[in-house]
Amino acid sequence: MEWITWVLSTTSIVILWLMGNKSPWGPRLGLANQILWVYYVTATDQWGLLPGVLIYTVIHIRNIIKWQAEIYTVTVATKEI
Repeated sequence: MEWITWVLSTTSIVILWLMGNKSPWGPRLGLANQILWVYYVTATDQWGLLPGVLIYTVIHIRNIIKWQAEIYTVTVATKEI
């Protein structure tokens, strides 16, 4: 089970790096990473982590929607007519 803690730590670091660079892959990878967190929570019976997982899931979905809207706005604003 120790392997999953390494995977979770590594992916969390990569996600923070990507989000800090405002990469659209940051929240997408973060959303996928929540599946691993749910697995970890259930496998280790650490139910106290579940509220954090749910909040991070909502934040990642929000960031995907918000950043996608920003990309669309910039694309439309810079498009030549």
